[in-house]
Amino acid sequence: MATTKVKIISSAVALLGNAPVTTLDNANDLVISAEQAYDLLLPSVLSNAPWRFATTIQQLSKTLETPPTETLYESIYLLPAGYLKTIRVFPQNYAWEIFESKKLYTSFNTDEPFYMEYVFQPDPSLLPSYFVSYFVYEIAAYLALSNAQKPEYFNVLETRRVSSQAMAVASDAQNRPNSSQIDFPVLTNRATEQYISINL
Repeated sequence: MATTKVKIISSAVALLGNAPVTTLDNANDLVISAEQAYDLLLPSVLSNAPWRFATTIQQLSKTLETPPTETLYESIYLLPAGYLKTIRVFPQNYAWEIFESKKLYTSFNTDEPFYMEYVFQPDPSLLPSYFVSYFVYEIAAYLALSNAQKPEYFNVLETRRVSSQAMAVASDAQNRPNSSQIDFPVLTNRATEQYISINL
C-alpha cells in the first residue's frame, strides 16, 4: 500500500496519543500542527543528507542572461524544479555559485550539456519504508514538547528518532558504493610511504 502524507501524519500523531486519522479535513489542532510540521521538516530533513532515493541528475537549462561583467562568471543556468541541495555538477567544475535559490552562475561556458546531481523532494508514495519509519518520529518529536500529554514523551520519542535516523541513513547508504571507484595514485602512495616509515 502506497505511503501518503496522511498516513505519515496519522502515524506521528498516534505516537502522541491522538486517534489515527484518514483525512486532513476538519482536523483537530494536533493534526493541523503535524501537517505544518510535515511541510516544514521534510525539505529540511531531505537536505541534511544525500539520500539516494531523493537524488537525481538532470541537465540544467542555460539562460540568455549575461552575468555582471565585474564577475568571473560567464553563464547562468536555472536550477531544476523541486531542487533542494546540490551534490555535484558535471562536467566537474568548482567555479560556480547559487543565487536566489534558483540560478547557478558559473565560469563554465561551452555548448556542451551541463548537468547537476541534486536532492529533491519526492512524492510521498516514493518514500522508502526505512525513511518513513524515521520521519514519523521526526514529526512526533518535533511536536512532543508542546502537544504530548506528558513531558517524558519527548525523551522517549527523541531517543527513538535518533535510533531510527541512524538506521535509515545506514539503509540508504547501501544504495551507493562503499568505496571509491576512482584511483588516486597520490593518496595511495602517501598511505604506502606512511606505512613504510612507521614500520622501519
